[in-house]
Amino acid sequence: MPDTPGRVAPDTAAEPTVTEPAGPARRRRGRRVVLLSVVSVIVLLGLIAGGIFAFVNHEAGSIKRIPVKVTPQAAGSGMTILLTGNQVGYTGTDKGTFDTGATGLIMLLHINANRKAGGVVSISPQLDEEVPGYGHMLLSQVLSAGGPSVLVKTVQSLTGVPINHYIRIDFSHTAAVINALGGVAVTLPQQTTAFGHVLKAGPNQLNGVTAVAYVRQFSLTEQQRVLRQQNLMRAMLTKMAQERLLTNPVTAVRLVTAITGALSVDTNFSNAQIEKLVTELGDLGAGSSTFITAPVTVSGPTATLDGAVDGPLWNAVKDDSLATFAQQHPSAITPATPK
Repeated sequence: MPDTPGRVAPDTAAEPTVTEPAGPARRRRGRRVVLLSVVSVIVLLGLIAGGIFAFVNHEAGSIKRIPVKVTPQAAGSGMTILLTGNQVGYTGTDKGTFDTGATGLIMLLHINANRKAGGVVSISPQLDEEVPGYGHMLLSQVLSAGGPSVLVKTVQSLTGVPINHYIRIDFSHTAAVINALGGVAVTLPQQTTAFGHVLKAGPNQLNGVTAVAYVRQFSLTEQQRVLRQQNLMRAMLTKMAQERLLTNPVTAVRLVTAITGALSVDTNFSNAQIEKLVTELGDLGAGSSTFITAPVTVSGPTATLDGAVDGPLWNAVKDDSLATFAQQHPSAITPATPK
C-alpha cells in the first residue's frame, strides 16, 4: 500500500515490548518493597521481644525472695551483688556431709555504671574475720550463724564496698543451668577424676552433672574450689555472650527458666532489676569482664588477705576500675586453667 501524505508508515519489524521505566519511579517502588520488608521484620522482632519480656517478667516474679539488709544503689553508680551458694551434694540430690549451712562460694559480682563492663571478685571462705555480734569466725560459717544479712554486713565491713543486692545460688539447680546453656568448656592442666567422671588434660566440654562435679571435687583445697567456681562462672558468661543466647527467643526462654529456678534474691530486688541484670550478664563475656581472686596467705584452715593488695582491690570495685587493677596486679587474675 502506498504511503499517504501525513501518515507514518508502520515498521515492518515486530512491535516492541513495553518495559517499565528504569528511572526514578521504578527505584521508588523498589525502595517501598524493601522498606515494607524491613518494617515487617521489625514488627515481628518487636512481637517476639515483647513476648520474651513478658515471660522474663513472669519468671522473675517466681524467684524466691529472702529478707536481707542491703545498701541501696546510688544513682549513676555501679552495682555490686554478693553471690553465695548453698552447700549440697554434687548431684544436687544427695546432701550428705555438705548439708551444713556453710557456703564455700563468696563472690562480688560488680557491673560498672556504664553497664557495658564489670567483673567478679572471689573472696576466700577461709578468711577468719570479725563478725558483728558473733566474734571471729570463718566467712564460710557466717551464713549459717547469722543468715545473709550478717554475711552482707561482714563483707561490707571487710571490703568497704556497698553491697546493693544479694543472690544465693542453689547448687541443686546448677546442672539445669549448664544444660540450658548447652554445656560449657573448661580447660584443665592435667587429667583428674571427680565423682567417677574423668576430666582430661586440656579442653573439656561439661554438661550439667560433670560441671558440678568439676567444682565439687573432694580432693580440691578450698582455694582450688574457689578458682574452679569462678572459672565455671566465667565459662557460663562467655557462652551467653559469644552465642547471644539471651537474644534468641528459643534459647532465652530455656535459659531464663533454668536461671530463675536456681536463684534466691533479696526482697529489694525488683522484677525490672532482675530483667535488666539478665540482659547485662548476657553482654559480660570474656572481653568485657575481669575475674579476680582476692590474694590471700593460707595458714592451715584459715587465710588472711594480702594487706598490700586488698585496699586497691576494693577501691577498684567501688571505682569501676577492676580492669585497671588487673593490669597492675596480674597475679590476682583468676587463671583460665585452674587445677
